[in-house]
Amino acid sequence: MKLQSLNDIFERRILRIPDYQRGYAWSRQQLVDFWEDIIQLDPTRVHYTGVITLEPVKAKLWQKWEQDEWIIDGVGFKPFYVVDGQQRLTTSMILIQAIIESVDSKIQLNYQSLESIRKQYILFKADDGQRESFIFGYEKDNPSDEYLKTTIFGEHSHSNLHQETLYTQNLLAAKEYFKEQLAQLEPDDIALIFKKLTQKLKFNLYEIDEEIDVFVTFETMNNRGKPLTSLELLKNRLIYLSTLFHDHEGHDVLRNKVNSAWKTMYEYLGKNPDAPLNEDLFLRNHWTMYFKYSRNKGDDYINYLLNDKFTAKNVTHPKKSDDQITVAEISDYVTSLQESIRHWFYIHNPYFSLTDYKDEQNKLLLDRLQRLSFRAFRPLILAAFVSKQPVDDINRLLIAAERYNFTLFSLCHRRSNTGDSEFFSMARDLVTKSINIDSVISIINNWVNSYYDPQRFMSYVVEKYELSLGGFFKWDGLRYFLYEHDQWLTKRGKQSAIKLGWSDLKATKKDNITIEHIFPQTPDCEYWKTRFSHLDKEQTILIANSLGNLVPLSRAKNSSLQNDGFDDKKNNGNGIGYYNGSVSENEIAQHDEWLPESVLSRGLELFNFMEDRWQITLGDEQFKTKLLHLDFLDNTSIDKS
Repeated sequence: MKLQSLNDIFERRILRIPDYQRGYAWSRQQLVDFWEDIIQLDPTRVHYTGVITLEPVKAKLWQKWEQDEWIIDGVGFKPFYVVDGQQRLTTSMILIQAIIESVDSKIQLNYQSLESIRKQYILFKADDGQRESFIFGYEKDNPSDEYLKTTIFGEHSHSNLHQETLYTQNLLAAKEYFKEQLAQLEPDDIALIFKKLTQKLKFNLYEIDEEIDVFVTFETMNNRGKPLTSLELLKNRLIYLSTLFHDHEGHDVLRNKVNSAWKTMYEYLGKNPDAPLNEDLFLRNHWTMYFKYSRNKGDDYINYLLNDKFTAKNVTHPKKSDDQITVAEISDYVTSLQESIRHWFYIHNPYFSLTDYKDEQNKLLLDRLQRLSFRAFRPLILAAFVSKQPVDDINRLLIAAERYNFTLFSLCHRRSNTGDSEFFSMARDLVTKSINIDSVISIINNWVNSYYDPQRFMSYVVEKYELSLGGFFKWDGLRYFLYEHDQWLTKRGKQSAIKLGWSDLKATKKDNITIEHIFPQTPDCEYWKTRFSHLDKEQTILIANSLGNLVPLSRAKNSSLQNDGFDDKKNNGNGIGYYNGSVSENEIAQHDEWLPESVLSRGLELFNFMEDRWQITLGDEQFKTKLLHLDFLDNTSIDKS
């Protein structure tokens, strides 16, 4: 087959990326590779770039394209869907637009004016000045369509439906990358880039005819490029199934529902550009909630969805009557996905500006659980929102979930999958009203009552000391615990200013800055020598890494305070010290001295907070003192601090 260039491919064709295709998914590395291919290409040679597969658009479809019918029926352009190769074609069109924007409007590229280039590849305008059609783009209901026209191609929007998704962010990133590269080149170099792009990159061009063949081959064909995500594969499959309900009057409506649902999902997955949501995580957790979970199925959700549930066989000739898939069943599933994604976004972004989510306690509890880790509770929490539980009941569920995760995992270090199966199953039961939320909360609390064991916390801390792993300083729950304690002190003191943010405490590589040893690990200052000299080396290590000797810092002060004496740590005279730090630092700054007994006293106070905050019992004072690894101290001297 003869290889064809972009010049050939865009000869009196208009190309549309169909609704079953994913959006633009290329990352920076793929853009770099594409650019380097062009830069390194010898102008006298050609570069094989891959396959472009097109599907002719049937007349009954393009006749509904109000803005494009004139160029097809009147001018004689032929419309095609891009079945394979859309990533390469989209990248090429973005680069052409970036080239047009990077040179003077009066310049010619290879004897072509910029206007003629735009007319060939971007926007074809009729001589009457009224009609115009984009040569390349998405189907109208794709959220990337408007973004490509306006932000990438720079044309005015008549619909005003500008919407950002994960894919539109990729489109913009590609354009910005190419403009950065082109800004470093002279006009002659840019002209050469344009020539290589449109004439020297060669493709195998295929045309296919049967609609069903498009869907059957789509998943396999795209594996040559960036692999399709599970969400994209599922969309393609559901649209394909909609074509099999030939005699059902609702099959066209179903296809529109799928498109609408995916449009909403992509909107919310990328709604917070600073923290885009993982689509596989959403799909997996929705699957857990929507379909009855069992260990027998395993957790290979996409295998279940594509190979067991939503198959052509289950539409046309199911093995069992229970396997029969109907239009209504697919429609219900798609509707659930669309309704769930908004709740899912809020669950992970409680302080993002959204209407209908106004309960401040709910926001605080979601934020708290996210900091600690949702673990197995994501499907259950999603189910609570989907089933429209009262917000006060959802709050009680969040409190129970946070208590479960902290006590069983941060304290007792139970196996990471403890309780997973039961909580996963309850998510579906809550949605179907097979169980009420009071029972769910009761079951979670009963798990805590059965599996919480302070002796396991003791064993964990003992190991941290015996293996020289830093005692409480290396406790994996330390940052969360000290942050929660600081928040409690702030609320108790009725302070409006929050001095300690979670970002101050989030662990990073080689980060030992945000937690301070009050009595330092290397106590070589005279202050510490005079007050701790009666301790042997082992006792010094035990007390330095005990819970009561650790304080969260509101900013990176540790490098300044280092091994200073307590007076200097409170206020070194240069504006640095506990006196102007977090509420926890302020509280410690109230002490006149910092003695071994001070560490024990504060450690016991922290344990009292822990017991009250998570409604647990650690043990009597003797047990707590032993847990702190300070039982070598004289308990009668505690009050002296």
